[in-house]
Amino acid sequence: MIRSFHIHFGDLNPDSTAESRLPRDISFAIAYAQSRSWYDKDNWYSMQWYNAKHVYLYSIEIETKRKLQIPIEVSYPDIHWQYALKGGYSLKDDHGAIPVLSEDRKHLIRGQKENFDIEVGQGRHWIVGFNVAASWLDRYPEDLSLGSALLPHELARDTLYQSVPSAITDQDRAELYYLLGLCPGRHILQDSQIYVPVSNLVEQMRTLDDPSLSPIQNKIQAVKYYIQKRIAKNQPVPPISVLANRFYVDKDYLGRTYRSTEKEGLAHYIYRLKHERAVQLLSNKVAVSTIAEQLGYSDSAAFRKAFKKYHKVYPSAYIPTQH
Repeated sequence: MIRSFHIHFGDLNPDSTAESRLPRDISFAIAYAQSRSWYDKDNWYSMQWYNAKHVYLYSIEIETKRKLQIPIEVSYPDIHWQYALKGGYSLKDDHGAIPVLSEDRKHLIRGQKENFDIEVGQGRHWIVGFNVAASWLDRYPEDLSLGSALLPHELARDTLYQSVPSAITDQDRAELYYLLGLCPGRHILQDSQIYVPVSNLVEQMRTLDDPSLSPIQNKIQAVKYYIQKRIAKNQPVPPISVLANRFYVDKDYLGRTYRSTEKEGLAHYIYRLKHERAVQLLSNKVAVSTIAEQLGYSDSAAFRKAFKKYHKVYPSAYIPTQH
């Protein structure tokens, strides 16, 4: 699809250097995306992107020791779903900076063909966003109308509009981290696996966390959902410390609360789902070495040992008992 905007990071400092290598401290390296980063003595700026047929996905991260004004060129009118996972940004005009999106908030934003300057403050900023082909959205006009009712804020006269920013929910985080962490696929498979989490995020733009649950219970449900999706797609699950960090909760508190509400430990839940998935894969004649890799084991021997501990038999002895 048409790339509708360009960020001119290279204009920030004539001495900056550009390369495809991601910064060492990047929050999330998207394995299937293209990337470009710029470095100077005080800052780094990085953009990762993937252009699917119906979706253009991007992750922009900045680490700066000073306030920056960044030129952006909107080359094609489009609507974006954006999530400020760290920091945020403002629109810069002759009267100063107009706050647009702050940390832990999401919004829709539509820009007409124009040049803009945005401003970010000192520190770390991480914006994840995507825009969707209008022809794709137009197939569902009764559900996905994106008129003035959803974009009531005029940030720049006749050129830039914004929805009311709302809180990023834990379910949003689950979908975002799953989307960013997808394994590279071949050809059209890569595009197709992006559409489901993007579709879920589009639907969730108008929703909040479940009001019947406490904040930690919402996190627990989102963590479980994320784990289930990773394992169902044969993708390794991050360590519990990483999961806790991504969902903004203390690791020990997550573990204690999970155990008290779900009546099993989080580590055991992950372990159980892995071995339930292993049985499915074995039944489909998937090689043990492939299963070990997909479920995040260091090698086939480690997987066989874990399988034996859980199922009381080795994988080679388990398959005949299923017929």
